[in-house]
Amino acid sequence: MDKFARIRELFPVTREKVYLNNAAVSPVPPFIGREAALIYEGYALAGGDREGEWLKRVEEVRGRVAQLVGADSREICFVKNTTEGMVLAARGIRWREGDSVVSLRGEFPAVTVPLNLLAGLGVELRLVSPEPDNSFDVQRVAEAMDGSTRMVMVSFIEFHTGARNDLAALGEVCREREVFFAVDGVQGVGALQTAVRDWKVDLLSAGGHKWLLAGEGVGFCYVRRECLDRLEPVTAGWLSVEDPVEFLRLDLEEAPFDKPLRADARRYEGGTLNIAGIHCLGRSVETMLELGVNDIETRILMLGARLVEGLRAKGYRVLSPQGRGHRSGITCFRPERGDARKLLVDLRRRGFSLGFPCGSLRASPHYYNNEEDIDRLLEALP
Repeated sequence: MDKFARIRELFPVTREKVYLNNAAVSPVPPFIGREAALIYEGYALAGGDREGEWLKRVEEVRGRVAQLVGADSREICFVKNTTEGMVLAARGIRWREGDSVVSLRGEFPAVTVPLNLLAGLGVELRLVSPEPDNSFDVQRVAEAMDGSTRMVMVSFIEFHTGARNDLAALGEVCREREVFFAVDGVQGVGALQTAVRDWKVDLLSAGGHKWLLAGEGVGFCYVRRECLDRLEPVTAGWLSVEDPVEFLRLDLEEAPFDKPLRADARRYEGGTLNIAGIHCLGRSVETMLELGVNDIETRILMLGARLVEGLRAKGYRVLSPQGRGHRSGITCFRPERGDARKLLVDLRRRGFSLGFPCGSLRASPHYYNNEEDIDRLLEALP
């Protein structure tokens, strides 16, 4: 039995249904979820007396997350969700009236809402349209930029098509023009190899409830260390400063309350962290590192290719780009005839979990899925 077959046995969802909806909310298996249970058991038995032990683990997790995405641990801060990091990017830049920001048409609202609100600051939002195969051309993004452009914000993977953006090429363009490069990474990190510094990304944010298999309410944000002074800490709070608990050790008259911000990404955390969620995230990330991020990507892309081949053989229209470098863990498709929504309802009734963004069926297998899951779905499709 190979390593993926063994770990599949630790996911109870595989005994209940064919779960292919990791691009929405992934199942959290007991070996990950129990990390949170242990924290709450600790609260029940000892209140906050074990906090020092728990916070030590938080720093270990910070290092593991950094390893997963190719960063330094000092460039990682923990967030509640992807949106928190994208808002930090959108609101942290010191905008001037007449500035512009470039993004892609059809982005998830975690990107579009913060960017649309910049209009109140006099910032123009420019949207680049997709190519006929639903991929995006880096050259067209570059052409949308000019001397007024201060930021490019895109997704690693497009949620409603599965198109994988060329972050390395986009990062090169942005670095050459000294434009801040922000990425919504939630649909890629955990499924695909990620190398934020190699790709010249300035900020990447990802929630833990999709491909990171860690549940809702926790995530991380990478901020390139050279960008710390370019990005205002819009949610700075008591934990954002150097030695934040020093005031507890001193008399009130001696306690410093005007301390400098931390010299790393922790300046953006602000207040009390989701300790239980971070511990779950850590266990999941360590599992991915043990399995091998390259092997995980290879497996997920293999399952996707198997699905695409079967869909085309049955006459379905595949919306996800299949060109070199554009494939991801997401496969979106529609029947050439018939009602896609009715088909979705029927599949869910029969024990298949799929997504349905923008009127298309979306399959998103993870490392615990196998070929039989794909074949069962193909067999169930009319």
